[in-house]
Amino acid sequence: MTLFGALSSGVSGLSAQSSAIGAISDNITNLSTIGYKSTQVDFQTLVTKQTSATFFSAGGVQSRPRQDTGTQGLLASSTSATDIALAGSGFFVVNEAATATISDEYLFTRAGSFFQDNEGYLRNTAGYFLQAWPTDPSGVVVPSNTDLTIPNQNVISTDFLESVNLSRVGGTAKATSNISIGANLPSNDAAGTARRTDVQFFDTLGNAVFLSVDAVKSNADNNWDIVVEPPSGTAVLTLEDATSPIPLVYDSIGQLEFIARPVEGATVVIDGISYVVDTDASVTESATVQRWETAGNTAIGDDVADLVAAVIVQDSDFEAVGARIVVKTDEPSTVLFKAKGVDDIVVDPATLLDANGVGAAKQTASFTVKQQAAKFADETEFHFTTVPDDADTITINGITYCFEQDEGSSSDNDLLIRRDSLINALTDLEASIIANDPEFTAAKVRLRASNLTIAGGAFVNDTLVLSSKSDGTAYTVEFTGSLVSGGVDILENTKKVPVDLASGVAVNTDYAVVFNADGIPSAFNVNTMEIIGYTNGANDMSGSAPGVDKITLNLGTVKEANGLTQFGGSFTPVFISQNGSQFGTFAGVSITEEGLVTALFDNGETRPVFQIPVATFVNVNQLGSRSGNVWNATQQSGDPTLRIAASGSAGSISQTTLEQSTVDIGQEFTKMIVVQRAFSAASKIITTADEMLEELLRTKR
Repeated sequence: MTLFGALSSGVSGLSAQSSAIGAISDNITNLSTIGYKSTQVDFQTLVTKQTSATFFSAGGVQSRPRQDTGTQGLLASSTSATDIALAGSGFFVVNEAATATISDEYLFTRAGSFFQDNEGYLRNTAGYFLQAWPTDPSGVVVPSNTDLTIPNQNVISTDFLESVNLSRVGGTAKATSNISIGANLPSNDAAGTARRTDVQFFDTLGNAVFLSVDAVKSNADNNWDIVVEPPSGTAVLTLEDATSPIPLVYDSIGQLEFIARPVEGATVVIDGISYVVDTDASVTESATVQRWETAGNTAIGDDVADLVAAVIVQDSDFEAVGARIVVKTDEPSTVLFKAKGVDDIVVDPATLLDANGVGAAKQTASFTVKQQAAKFADETEFHFTTVPDDADTITINGITYCFEQDEGSSSDNDLLIRRDSLINALTDLEASIIANDPEFTAAKVRLRASNLTIAGGAFVNDTLVLSSKSDGTAYTVEFTGSLVSGGVDILENTKKVPVDLASGVAVNTDYAVVFNADGIPSAFNVNTMEIIGYTNGANDMSGSAPGVDKITLNLGTVKEANGLTQFGGSFTPVFISQNGSQFGTFAGVSITEEGLVTALFDNGETRPVFQIPVATFVNVNQLGSRSGNVWNATQQSGDPTLRIAASGSAGSISQTTLEQSTVDIGQEFTKMIVVQRAFSAASKIITTADEMLEELLRTKR
């Protein structure tokens, strides 16, 4: 009956408006809920099929609530570094568990009010944990499951996503990879004057390490040498130039730092010879085993001095003139090894033990001091393989020396060299050079053996060693006769170097820093420092370990006064800078628009730790709403797609910002008035239909 239909229609109106007022009340009460999306109630008619063209059957109304999930809320500033908001489409991925398993559901939210809980996890006020991709220190996404090697950024899974935990970031330290020095080196300094700059840098463990960079004025005008001894607790420091792909060795210095007196029988191997501590002459000596006499010594420095003396006596490569092994000037307990241009120096202190059976020196592993490249060496070696023939000549610095069987056949005996044996020939040649050329003092020309062969207790001197000229200018060495065709080799790193001997061999030394006459640098021959053999467990700074480079020694730019200069006046340090840092603890986070979470440390260092993904859907308004201001994917919404923030359809992430609710309080109160009136009108329908029914019932009476 139509009256009962009217009652039903009025009831549906009450129900629909009740639904509307419920949505309004929900919207108003969630006015301050971060990321809340307001609910809009729409209405649709309920139509009863009409059975007569002249009679109407009431249907009514239905409410259809919908949440405007895709509507952007206003962004408001926050004071928390872990508060984040999305500007644009997408959702943060969250999970109900800190350590998600396959049974824990991944959900989606716009509520970015995350804070660090007592375990370090980032979770929002509803208790959901923020999910992200972990990254390596360079910011590249890696799988959360360490058994996997390739991350899949399209799959929402515990294999690739994990809860963001900031308590596990730990601390960090950064190894120094660049040292820059600026100073004025006095142009009027005498040759040999050293100007020292003390530098602090950091190893791979964040330990502060100290070294001194000495600029030493050379004999050549406008040229300076750079000398850097290895810092304490390291084995070898090597300076290299910028030659690519394999740099040349400018200088290399190694060290043994004694911390205790070696015990009887303790051994150190230096270039293939074992030096054995022996106080009672019980050690049987040979070409490869030598006694290291320490009887009567009372201090470590005495033992060190005796070791240096033994090496110089037993190995021709370490003759005193060459100064390839010395006691450190200010540290009598330290031996310095300087390879120079002769050969590599290999030192093995593995069995150099003290009375307690531990290392007598800080260095306990074998190390190699690299040979100096020929262009930087102060000396050039000429190895004679045969006795010169009669009339063979060698011209050195413009003076010609002639080899003859009978040196008395000429009136100028000083320039005639006897050749009855190779030893006599070279000995006579050395004396003749010193006598005839003022450039070559006894310290500038010498003989040495090219190997460890000992004849009658003495070395076989078969190599002529010539130094560079004092003023730094070049000179040539030329050969004639049989010496050109195989009689002489140029030695470099104990290997023959192909050279046209007849055309002459240029002898010269390139120095670390060369200045123009205007005091501005014209060339730098030192570019990097390689430091190896750390005794504290730090990685070698040799470029061989991932992320650990050699240290670039930046002394300035050619033709610019932005580093070392050479002007008149005093030595003036201008600046010293390096880019390393000591150990630092976690101090906070920085989050980029792309969602890269970078840990900040109190030493100024930063390290990427997570990449926050953004989930997008085809139909966001069909997501399933859940308590806690989160949604779940449904068949109508489609599956989520994970994207890098600020790429494609994904919105960008804003740090220290929160997305406000989309509720318009004015609009909600206006709707409330309309709903209230509509509800009253629907109730009037019911009361009116009721009165009509009552009137109908009275007709029966």
